[in-house]
Amino acid sequence: MTVISISLDSSLLKRLDQLIEERGYSSRSEAVRDAVRTFLSEYEIKKGEGGRVISTIIIMWEYERREVDEQLAKLRHEYDDLVTGNMHIHLAKGHCLEILIAEGELEETYKLIGRVRAIKGVHQVKYTSIQV
Repeated sequence: MTVISISLDSSLLKRLDQLIEERGYSSRSEAVRDAVRTFLSEYEIKKGEGGRVISTIIIMWEYERREVDEQLAKLRHEYDDLVTGNMHIHLAKGHCLEILIAEGELEETYKLIGRVRAIKGVHQVKYTSIQV
């Protein structure tokens, strides 16, 4: 491996050392390598150069809106080649949470997310993606 040098102010270094201890990294170098990989992956995905990704898509809606569940089921079947798993959770105050796991091309994942967002009655959609 190539050795590089970075400069951090004392406050940032203290926070980094706390993170290393909390997460169990064996060294500062290991933590910085992990951070750089995450940073580059997120940058490439946002730039549209994601290629194949694995994504979690989190969807929240009101329980009373039963048609949302039906429409999500239709989308899961329509995107059967992309959606590899899902979980349905009942939340307090009459809300449901659906978590979809998708694996495939970034462009197709974005299409699915857009279709989910277009469903009337969906309150929030959040997603994370990592390159495969």
